[in-house]
Amino acid sequence: MEKLPDLNQLSNEAKEALIVELWEEIQKLSAALATYEPKSDSSPKKTSKNSSTPSSKGFKPNIKPSKIEGIKRQRSLGRAGGGRQLHPHPDQTIIAQVKNCPQCREQVTAATQKLQSVYDKIELPPIRPIITRIERYGGQCACCQTEYVAPVPLGMEPGSPFGSSIQSLVTYLSYTHAISYERLSSIFGEVFGLKISEGAIANLLAKVKTSLDDLCNSNTTTVAAGKINLFR
Repeated sequence: MEKLPDLNQLSNEAKEALIVELWEEIQKLSAALATYEPKSDSSPKKTSKNSSTPSSKGFKPNIKPSKIEGIKRQRSLGRAGGGRQLHPHPDQTIIAQVKNCPQCREQVTAATQKLQSVYDKIELPPIRPIITRIERYGGQCACCQTEYVAPVPLGMEPGSPFGSSIQSLVTYLSYTHAISYERLSSIFGEVFGLKISEGAIANLLAKVKTSLDDLCNSNTTTVAAGKINLFR
């Protein structure tokens, strides 16, 4: 029965037959419900997306193991694997050998000793600024009375005392690592032994910006000129 008929249009006999049919359907459904056993895995697992389960306790998919998992670095002599690789070209090598037995003080030769371990010790060299003093001479020509000043090497022109390497480092630390002028001044004083004020740092960055603007303008002009020649 897909649709309940109009009861007002049915006779008493038809109504009784309808009641009997509905009763039989109810009995069949009750019997089926009594024997129904839900499957244990039929309900979805509770996760943070479909329940109040915290995300930290929710279901997490299996993660593929890393390609390098289980692969250890080649061990150095006298050490277990997984350590830092030995440098292929050390700046210096210290050879530690015993001259006398530590127990009886008997003399020991190098030929009787075997290499026990090899490892590296890494240090940074002392960092200090390199200061170049410029003594620039000039005068007046005795013949034509022309005044002259001796030329200086490129990058040694008068102006800011801070060279291109300091400009590059200030720009890198300021823009890449967002270090403030105050901290930059402190870093240069404590790490490099170079006293540089916040105002000098600001002037350096302004100079770098001007140089970059000029370079960009030059490149834009070159590209524009190339496009003009292309469409001629």
